Amino acid sequence: MALYQKTLEQFESLLKCDIIDMKKLKILAFNGCPAENGIRSLTWKILLNYLVLDRTKWSSHLSKQRELYRGYIRETIIKPGLAPTTESDVLDHPLNSAPDSSWAVYFKENEVLLQIDKDVRRLCPDLSFFQRETDYACAEILNQEAGFESLRKRIVSTALKVESQSRSRLTGRLEFEYQNKASQSSTTFDDNEYQLLPDGHEAHWEVVERILFVFSKLNSGQSYVQGMNEIIGPIYYTFATDPNPEWREHAEADAFYCFTNLMIHIRDNFMKIYDHSEFGILVRMQRLLMLLKRTESDIYYLFEKQKIKPEFYAFRWLTLLLSQEFRLPDVLRIWDSLFADQERNFEFLLYICCAMIVLQKNRLLSGSESQNIKLLQGRQIIAKRNYQQGELIFEEQPLVLAQFEWNKLYKYSACEYCLYPLESCEQNVRRLCQDSSIVIPYPECDPNQTISQRVVRCPKCNEMYCSVGCYHQAMNSYHSTLCQSDETDSKVHLIRQIIDLWRSAHPPPETTSISLVLKLMAMLKQASRKRKLLLKTGNNGVQSENQRFYHKLLRKEFQSQVEQLRQALGNFNEQYIQIEEFRWFLTPDGFRQLLALLGRNQQGVGTSSLAVWVKNCENLSTAEQAVAGAAAAAASSDISQLIDAIYTKIDDISGEFIDCEGSGLFKLQSCLNHSCDANAEIQYRHNNSTLSVVATRSISSNECNRCVSEASELDETSEEDDDDDDEMDEN
Repeated sequence: MALYQKTLEQFESLLKCDIIDMKKLKILAFNGCPAENGIRSLTWKILLNYLVLDRTKWSSHLSKQRELYRGYIRETIIKPGLAPTTESDVLDHPLNSAPDSSWAVYFKENEVLLQIDKDVRRLCPDLSFFQRETDYACAEILNQEAGFESLRKRIVSTALKVESQSRSRLTGRLEFEYQNKASQSSTTFDDNEYQLLPDGHEAHWEVVERILFVFSKLNSGQSYVQGMNEIIGPIYYTFATDPNPEWREHAEADAFYCFTNLMIHIRDNFMKIYDHSEFGILVRMQRLLMLLKRTESDIYYLFEKQKIKPEFYAFRWLTLLLSQEFRLPDVLRIWDSLFADQERNFEFLLYICCAMIVLQKNRLLSGSESQNIKLLQGRQIIAKRNYQQGELIFEEQPLVLAQFEWNKLYKYSACEYCLYPLESCEQNVRRLCQDSSIVIPYPECDPNQTISQRVVRCPKCNEMYCSVGCYHQAMNSYHSTLCQSDETDSKVHLIRQIIDLWRSAHPPPETTSISLVLKLMAMLKQASRKRKLLLKTGNNGVQSENQRFYHKLLRKEFQSQVEQLRQALGNFNEQYIQIEEFRWFLTPDGFRQLLALLGRNQQGVGTSSLAVWVKNCENLSTAEQAVAGAAAAAASSDISQLIDAIYTKIDDISGEFIDCEGSGLFKLQSCLNHSCDANAEIQYRHNNSTLSVVATRSISSNECNRCVSEASELDETSEEDDDDDDEMDEN
């Protein structure tokens, strides 16, 4: 403590000097900046060459730079948003394909903006900070006239146009529906999940979005590249949490300049044309490999033997400055040293990465190729052979699955274990249309025509399952603990209280279910190897590159409901579960992380009798046309019109909530990287919770699988999981 206090005093003394001694500051910063008194914030501004060393010039310098940034906002956001329609605009219409068309530029900017919006919404999901409202919203933007097109409006209108162009009634309804859910922009998803703050208010992520958009407009040669959000995030967070309100008020402008200056040093990481340059990412990865060879030759030669290339694990480390490998407080500490070392082009970063490998020496030397890749990367599935477009890569069952609570309340009937629909297509349509007179033709296209005869019920609580197998699986996993057989039982009352609390805080559209937590607790109680189950469900770590989103309940306005939920679950654990391994997750910090883990790692699951019937009708009409020609084509048109009429009526009565919906945790799927240039997609081919990952293009051996479904990734696997590891070359 005495040493820390001495360091604090040294920083304060140095930063009060009229002329800052950069050499001394770098030495101090390299060993870590104190978080108190805004020291880190101020030090970073100096190390990133935003503040000059002469303190007497700070006032005028900051005033000039901040006014310049406001000018950038006016030129890149406000002025275009207020631009009136002129005669040239009429001539230059949205369908104009000329390369100099202003509309073409506008659409290109919208693509960039949508990508930025998608990325910034999942910043640092360990914290609720970026979802909170900023106290210093951009007044110039918020106070514009009614016709002004803000970034918020541009995103919503662009997302709606994209969605409206992608809806279909007949063509592959089942597969298409889940392709759409998987591949839709997080804008359309998050507008439901994160309701935008009222007009006149901004969240911190919207400030970061604006910084990146301005940067992309001013740097058109480089523009925005995925991953830049992970660089700006810690910088903005540091400045926006400065205890000094005068610094905090201008966090946006200050973060913009520091980010811009930092990108000068690391831009080669984000531009493919520089990959082979002196400081390009490929050259840096080779330098890391040579450093490893000098430090631990045994590991180096093992990697050579197992053909483990640095591209498999070091690309993200070096590109994102380890921002995805550690929690934010640790990232800030690491960046203290990196920023003090930037003049040597972050040479120290290579030593940190090398140390990360060396620390795993014993496990690496005893591990197989696939185990070592998982240990180093822990976040990808690597193809072990070539895959063709449309080929199944793998299928898996969820570790745990739960139907959404509102979905279940509104009588969407599905198997409690696998979510297979428990109603025929006709029953499905009648319920959604609220019309018992509807008769569905082509009953042979409905595999669920006799589903009511196959339903299996729990003899105690009457819960429904699609088969005896699913019933026994549920009983062996969790249902014997959660079975609500006695209406007067205090356990049943507490379970229903927990579910009611959840519904009160999480109205439709739902994204996950509190029943996942209840089932996990029951599974731990019933499991013989509790530690292994925890490793499977809890290792999808908080530093994931593909962090999907904060959970809605982490937002500030739901703090009271979150606390009530936590206490109720704590009571449930103490009274009926009594699992020591789960107690930490029921502490305030642990519970927030548990909700974030579910929010990021869950994968939506949906099933529908109607969707299967539509798909089968499509196949039937295609086959008939091939045989019977024109007459069959007319019949096919009638089918198409009927299906359109059904969906139109469902839209009018029930809206978009068509399917039996829930969410689950999947081990392999959670390892998939999200990418806008995806090579795979998620489908539900069996109309239950069995998840299928299918190649959308040719995939070569050793290529990382990148899925259109945003998913978190596995941080690390345990030796206990080795028996369960699935490799893609088995498919």
